[in-house]
Amino acid sequence: MARITVNTTGKQPHLYVSTDTSNVANASLDVTCLQDVTITNSTGIFSWTDFCATSINKITTPSDNELSTNMVIDDVKFFGTLTSGQTTAPEYGVAGLSNNKVEVSWRLVMNGDIATANAHYYEGTGYLSSVAPTVSPDSPVWVSPLTIAVDGDMTIGQNP
Repeated sequence: MARITVNTTGKQPHLYVSTDTSNVANASLDVTCLQDVTITNSTGIFSWTDFCATSINKITTPSDNELSTNMVIDDVKFFGTLTSGQTTAPEYGVAGLSNNKVEVSWRLVMNGDIATANAHYYEGTGYLSSVAPTVSPDSPVWVSPLTIAVDGDMTIGQNP
């Protein structure tokens, strides 16, 4: 049985976000140091009964897709380069993209980076939300949840 490993050097997941919604590889921000990742494709179900059948009828409704993760905060990737006239994801940073409600394209490479041969990925467009930096006395680093509310469908694929 083949497995998608993530705990070996070079195989950890990478989340890329870009303000170029037509090409995630263009001026993308590599959100690294992820603690966990959850990809949710939540297809709804509408149920009804009628007098023609003795069972409940069901049909799918549009999906509500999202990607959620927890990240260790890196000052540059979280806050961006803090330049005036921000237009790219690296300039905005995670906090700026969320705060300014900037639509992004994103790609989550499950087992490597954007150029790793045969790496599997999910991608789409959406908005960053649920950013909430937190720290505690027994934690040496700041961490933050991060959710991407997916706008429309997610695409799955594999790098060539």
